[in-house]
Amino acid sequence: MKYRIVTLGCKVNQQESEGIAAGFRALGFEEAGRGERADVCVINSCTVTAAADSKTRQRIRQARAANPAALVCVVGCWPEVEREGALAMPEVDIVLGSADKGRTAEAAYAALMERGGALDAEQGRSNAEMRKMNANRSRAFIKVQDGCDRFCAYCIVPYARGEIRSKAAAEVMAEAEGVLGAGYRELVLTGINLGLYGADGHDSLHALVERVCTLGGGGHRVRLGSLEPTVVDADEAVRIAGLRGVCPHFHLSLQSGCGRTLEAMGRPYTPEDYAGIVRALRGLDLLFSITTDVIVGFPGETDADFEESLGFVREMGFAGVHVFKYSKRPGTRAAGMDGQVPEAVKNERSKRMMEAAEDGAAQFLRQNAGQRREVLVFGPDKGGRHMRGITDNGIDVRLPADGGHKANEFTAIALESGFWR
Repeated sequence: MKYRIVTLGCKVNQQESEGIAAGFRALGFEEAGRGERADVCVINSCTVTAAADSKTRQRIRQARAANPAALVCVVGCWPEVEREGALAMPEVDIVLGSADKGRTAEAAYAALMERGGALDAEQGRSNAEMRKMNANRSRAFIKVQDGCDRFCAYCIVPYARGEIRSKAAAEVMAEAEGVLGAGYRELVLTGINLGLYGADGHDSLHALVERVCTLGGGGHRVRLGSLEPTVVDADEAVRIAGLRGVCPHFHLSLQSGCGRTLEAMGRPYTPEDYAGIVRALRGLDLLFSITTDVIVGFPGETDADFEESLGFVREMGFAGVHVFKYSKRPGTRAAGMDGQVPEAVKNERSKRMMEAAEDGAAQFLRQNAGQRREVLVFGPDKGGRHMRGITDNGIDVRLPADGGHKANEFTAIALESGFWR
């Protein structure tokens, strides 16, 4: 029996899809290859914007059209907040919210048994063993935290993900040991609001990262998922970034470079506070990579507010920016705010912000040209002419295939402009 998983949204969803896939493999399923029809199609959904909802529905319809006889499972954030909408789609067979998506494989297995399907179940394998079966990758995502209690005015995620839940440090360490034993060289720690790790009584994020970095005496590196300046200040950011083995690359969510807009969003920091975190991190490494998210067209955002946000983004020199047009989410405070920005204005602001983001990314690459950075080599690309890899500060690169670089190993190289992927 074959399964296929379509993952939308954040790194947490990516990690959770790995767990769903491991569950299917433990039950004797195989992943459907390109062009193969699947017996089970899983859409691991996102609901952060209206566009994400639309993409989820589109992928559900595509899965049904390409696999007419398959079980179609929609799981995660979209059915958590729009359960009736998911159940109403004729293409959908199984609906599971965020808290239940870990049961996807078992639910699909049970449904297939009711249909009379036959599987050779192989129960009881650990996460580490599952990863060994798929060990052609060099980076492993480890989810350490879920939930959020910030309730920013625009955000549906706290409703979709629920209260703060930190994974016990012992459980994180066991999983990290397992994936390192399976050959992975970079661990990516993820969470819905990673900086809140430990807020429910566990160790602090700093303590957890320090323990993960020192596992087995080192020899691996640790990259963090998105951090929130609503939780992590400059001092804490530097404490974490200064740990040996931590990659000099933080995704530090901004949302707006305008102080008035941040206040309306319910974000308890100012652009000056944010800039202070960036300056502190670049005091550790001038080429410390900062990527971020920015919303344009938030209710009440004036032309002057947008220009202030745009200028701040240009000033920060981000290595990458995810630009989102504000999307009204029913049930959030912003949905009922006055001053909703016309779609045409949001489109124009989005275009200008993306141009600024592209300029910043190009500038960051130019700053790295000629600099020596540590690269984790993943393996050959599809054409076999290059080896794919990523620098410690988050630049995707391609290296000559005949350069003696080995997959799943670290190499220090002087970057050239031709290396950018």
